Amino acid sequence: AEKKEESAAPEPSTQEQSAAANRNVDVNSPEAIADSLNEKLKDFRYPDGLTRPGFSYKKADVTPGDFSEWSKTNAPVIKEGLGKLPDSYALEITGHTDAIGPEQAEGAKKGNIFYSELRANAVKQALIKQGIPANRIVTKGAGSSEPVSGLDAKDAKNRRVTFRFATSAPQQ
Repeated sequence: AEKKEESAAPEPSTQEQSAAANRNVDVNSPEAIADSLNEKLKDFRYPDGLTRPGFSYKKADVTPGDFSEWSKTNAPVIKEGLGKLPDSYALEITGHTDAIGPEQAEGAKKGNIFYSELRANAVKQALIKQGIPANRIVTKGAGSSEPVSGLDAKDAKNRRVTFRFATSAPQQ
């Protein structure tokens, strides 16, 4: 029988300690907590890229059934994070597009920045319906500037939103 060595429940993890130590940050500080939570969020995306590759072309289609399934797994992590972090932190939702079309508005074309912002806002509204406070969510559009690693820039899987916890500017 193979024996696994177990140390007494390390709190906080070695990764958190080393990440914090590299910046001389207390592992219980909001910054260290956000770093730890962002590690959990780094693979979160909507649409998930599996059951649904990405948003439809030039759309911000958050479908109730699909989002409901997605949020069963992901909303609790988001709520937990917001509960652990001070009000100066918010969930940052970043919308993304594929590399088809111009980045900025051009003639009749609205541009990728427009569609990425539309997607981030559509997911924000869906999360508000799931009980996430509106004042703890900020959105931004990245256009096609952050494609999924290893994918063609025009792949539909690039049409997504991603999530992270960040300090938010004071709400006006």
